[in-house]
Amino acid sequence: MNRPTVNRGQLVVLSGPSGVGKSTIALRLRSETGIAYAVSATTRTERPNDDKGKVYEYIDQAAFYRRLDADQFLEYAQVHGHYYGTPVHPTLDDLGDGKDVLLDIDVQGALQVRYQYPDALLIFILPPDEPTLLKRLEGRGRDSKDDMTRRFRAAKREIHMAKGSRAFDHMVINDDLDRAVSEIRRIIVNKKAGAL
Repeated sequence: MNRPTVNRGQLVVLSGPSGVGKSTIALRLRSETGIAYAVSATTRTERPNDDKGKVYEYIDQAAFYRRLDADQFLEYAQVHGHYYGTPVHPTLDDLGDGKDVLLDIDVQGALQVRYQYPDALLIFILPPDEPTLLKRLEGRGRDSKDDMTRRFRAAKREIHMAKGSRAFDHMVINDDLDRAVSEIRRIIVNKKAGAL
């Protein structure tokens, strides 16, 4: 379903593969700028370290399907065997009130947002290189060897897909967290000022 273009607040999408640091960047942006944050709903179970990273609303699959059927998600995707979706409200409410809203979502969801909201600002976070990405995935310490291999393969596919598409407005390499956050803040400010 095509939705109207949002004209008031700025919809900012951070996307990238597992282990690239997008949730850490999102946390920094939220604390440093006060940007509104769209909490994703997911069918996966809560993990011990979830309170230190991205915030989720945990629901079961039946509830997710009900909300999907009721068109209550701005975007949704199945990632690593679980469903994730951004609730329409309060996201559109915040945008309508003139607030900028940050989404921390996967590539599938970002492409849906690009289609429905052409004026959204889509930023893809890249690792410095593949060995660094693999090391970051291993350092998370929450995935089995098989899961890590799957995530690494998926990450390489997502990077290839993002680089090959014209959907993303900017690609930011997360080789230094402070520099990456600063670059993204500059991109958001310039977009709002009409400089991009």
